[in-house]
Amino acid sequence: MTLTYDAKTCQDFDASSNLEWLCTNGLGGYASGSVSGVNTRKYHGYMVVAARPPVDRFVMLSRVEDRVSVGDDAFELSTDEFPDIVHPQGYRSLTSFTQRAGPIWRFEVGGAVIEKSIIMVHGADTLLVLYKLLSAPPGKQVRLTVQPMFAGRDFHATIQAQYRPNWQSRIAEDEPEVLLLSAAECPVKLALTHNAAHFSSHPCWWYNYVFRQERMRGYPDRDDLWTPGTLMFDLHPGQPSGFICATKPVPFARQAQLIAAAEARYQQLYHAFDKISPPPAKDEFLAQLSVAADQFLVRRGVAGAAGNREMSVIAGYPWFEDWGRDTFISLPGLTLVTGRWDVARSILATFADHLRRGLLPNRFPDKATTPEYHTVDAAMWFIQAAYEYWRYSEDSKFLSTYLYRPLCQIMDYYRAGTDFGIRMEPDGLIRAGEPQVQLTWMDAKVGDWVVTPRHGKPVEINALWYNNLRIMALVAELAGDAARVKEYTTLAEEVAESFTPLFWNKAHDCLFDVVDDAGNQDPSIRPNQLLATSLPFSPLDPALQKKVIATVEKALLTPMGMRTLAPGSLGYHGRCAGDQLARDMAYHQGTVWPWLIGPFITGYVRAHDHTPAARAQARAFLQPFSAHLHKAGLGSISEIADGDHPYTPRGCIAQAWSVAEVLRSYYEDVLGQAPVWPHERQGQLATAGTAP
Repeated sequence: MTLTYDAKTCQDFDASSNLEWLCTNGLGGYASGSVSGVNTRKYHGYMVVAARPPVDRFVMLSRVEDRVSVGDDAFELSTDEFPDIVHPQGYRSLTSFTQRAGPIWRFEVGGAVIEKSIIMVHGADTLLVLYKLLSAPPGKQVRLTVQPMFAGRDFHATIQAQYRPNWQSRIAEDEPEVLLLSAAECPVKLALTHNAAHFSSHPCWWYNYVFRQERMRGYPDRDDLWTPGTLMFDLHPGQPSGFICATKPVPFARQAQLIAAAEARYQQLYHAFDKISPPPAKDEFLAQLSVAADQFLVRRGVAGAAGNREMSVIAGYPWFEDWGRDTFISLPGLTLVTGRWDVARSILATFADHLRRGLLPNRFPDKATTPEYHTVDAAMWFIQAAYEYWRYSEDSKFLSTYLYRPLCQIMDYYRAGTDFGIRMEPDGLIRAGEPQVQLTWMDAKVGDWVVTPRHGKPVEINALWYNNLRIMALVAELAGDAARVKEYTTLAEEVAESFTPLFWNKAHDCLFDVVDDAGNQDPSIRPNQLLATSLPFSPLDPALQKKVIATVEKALLTPMGMRTLAPGSLGYHGRCAGDQLARDMAYHQGTVWPWLIGPFITGYVRAHDHTPAARAQARAFLQPFSAHLHKAGLGSISEIADGDHPYTPRGCIAQAWSVAEVLRSYYEDVLGQAPVWPHERQGQLATAGTAP
């Protein structure tokens, strides 16, 4: 599945500006922009650096202004949008765009064909911007001028005149090809190494770049950029020209080595599943999802720190940090399906070390050093992810030694009660919530107004709780803790007895979404109930699971995933667009979330006894995502989409759990590649709704 676009698409400004590319470096840093070349978001930039990996991110190198002369004729390659004008319009000379290890643009100007490419080095804050002359008219000299444009701002912000960073540049002593750049207000320092024939120093600001996506989202949409001057190159066929921008000087002579390493890494990811889909029958969908999955895996801590292998997951690009809930929902698809068990183990250990009163971090904020803990389900998904890790790796020692104590702490605190009103009630079920605090994944708030109030006993939290109890009984047996085996098993049976009478909605053959503290049952048809059909242990009997799947399929399924609320319901919004207020009101009130297709596919295949027909239908449900990889965020899957036709992608262009759950459900449920569960290996099938 080559992500290539022809001249017709590239030269359609609106179309190519809505196609966004992304490269990541495994440290939280990234490069991103549009096919047309215009930056449509404040988050776009050739080099966005995480000052405290993987957070505290700054847009450093925003873009370049590049021009070519062929003989006496001059041509612009760059494309910019300013108020009321798009100028220059280099996109008109684009003949193709391809994304592999990085984006590649091909221009035809004055009879010359020039290729421009960007490579981000994995594991380092290093970026290559390269140009190649592929062909030129006989007897005509081809020259290139490049102005690197710098921002030096927080990636959530824009630059206003009175707050422009005080940029400084100087040529390194005895190294005329190295330009050192810094801004007093920015913690990141840069070195630009080039092979230009000449550097002309004329530092200045360019004003009023426009971000069309920010304007549509109701945010400030103007930015100013600073340039130290112009690099001038004489282009010759077969000789790369350009520069390397990094947080420490990197000799330009290393460019061939860095390109080869990036291409080799891309090939390794692209061919990761060849063992089950070898050429020529290669599964291109699987291959592209493998490449996409890698983008979200990041290292925590200072870049390059000796022995630092703390790993985490960026929830989405371009603006999310690493979130606990997203991390553990994503972990199976990103790391286990792809065979990266060492990364999975590191992620589990990283979050276990941040356990507090039985809770795991909801997120690690960009501008704070202390994690936020306001989530009820991050710790519950952690237990599920640990069980998945055991399933794939068969590494029972890690669970029974390193993880066993934190796993038990989670269970003890949830039983006895912990922060934010999280506690087990006399019926064995978990209630959670405090005024103005959103603890489930449906967490949108507008000021003090909670858009989707779910205080009390949410259905998915109690499905997770039952599942956790069954898992912990197995882990306790593994650890030789007979008392806890009995405790968890007995409590699981009590929860199973309480769950169905409380949550079953006979009128709609599905589950109530939440039961509040007064006993009121919310009949809204939402996708949260899918977890009672997809987790390895379910408190529902198989017949009721099948009814849930049928109801949810009819009310919520779309080509982009599952709606968060059935159309026609009170408060339903079919479009998630506009300013932040409008988007927050729609975020969990009908908006489609692709990640939910994973639980649906798993529940569907299970409810239909894993038959070939069920797997074929599951493949059909996932088929639209193959086309989606060519839209919005290229090669990835968006955060959300509109609930109404045509299900326009919205939100982040690349979302970890969207990619992870599509990949996991495709690999496990469609292709049937999942290993057996630990309880199946041990012959210890639970009695209530155990996964077959």
